[in-house]
Amino acid sequence: MLSSPVESVAPSPPPVSPATGPCPLCGSTDAAPRCGAPDRFHGRKQPFRLARCRACSGVWLPDPPRPEEMFLHYDEEYHRAITQAGESDLFERWRRPRELISRHCRSGSLLDIGCSSGAFLSTLRGGDWKLHGIEMEPETAAKARLRTGAQVFVGDVMGAPFAEGAFDVITCFDLLEHVYDPRLFLARVHRWLKPGGILCAVMPNIESWEARLFGSYWYGLELPRHLFHFSPRSLRRLLTSLEFTERHLETNTSYAERSAGYVTAALLGGAGFQPPPPSAPRTPGIAWRGVRKLLRLTLVRPFSAVASLAGAGASMEIVFSKNAR
Repeated sequence: MLSSPVESVAPSPPPVSPATGPCPLCGSTDAAPRCGAPDRFHGRKQPFRLARCRACSGVWLPDPPRPEEMFLHYDEEYHRAITQAGESDLFERWRRPRELISRHCRSGSLLDIGCSSGAFLSTLRGGDWKLHGIEMEPETAAKARLRTGAQVFVGDVMGAPFAEGAFDVITCFDLLEHVYDPRLFLARVHRWLKPGGILCAVMPNIESWEARLFGSYWYGLELPRHLFHFSPRSLRRLLTSLEFTERHLETNTSYAERSAGYVTAALLGGAGFQPPPPSAPRTPGIAWRGVRKLLRLTLVRPFSAVASLAGAGASMEIVFSKNAR
């Protein structure tokens, strides 16, 4: 495991115990401890420990909370933060996914898994798409139906009644890392796609420069909500084994600002201060917004651009197609 300079200045969670069991992504038994961290979004203390497969570089949470316990980590504050992120600057926020999809498919039937309140689907309304969604939370699903006209199934992916070969495009943005069984999930996606249909997805890159720099304070870990963490290598291996073909894989984005916030909170906590957790609503002042913008322009964006060019950006955007038989 690579060491991080951040870990030398901020308090570390307890040591990681050895990983047990085969890798859920590739089946290899050659696994090692990766790192550990608590639920930093809520400012909690209980550590969660990750394991890393040496064979495929996949990272996972060997002992995750049981599904019936996950509501403790997906509370209203978390849903509010996610919804706000998806709704802000709507068309610019979803411009890149729309462009990626349009390179491979311009019309047909599209399913957005984890569609939330329909932010992404709303940017496609009125076009040549027949829109569908899957959303776990009934009230949120109702909002998605109202604003998009999409047919939205309420419930888990495995319970959705879609027919084999029903979709030209399936999207899942910042979702795959949340599911308990990525292989089973992606096999279902493969079944629902038409031959040649595409999967368009976005997720954090565990092998990014930022993940190495910030270690257990990297925002992309999002423990324990993120049950799996992918790299380009592990994702390619997994999808190829499920009879997908790569069309596009690029890394970009940055979580450095939020990761630095976790480090700052840890340092303040070590000094006897108790800053509010990121889950607490807050409105930054004008002065701080100015400082933040300056840091983005002078440090974060240049670093992110170089990392992306090197294939080590904080997030992966992918397009894979279902192999035609």
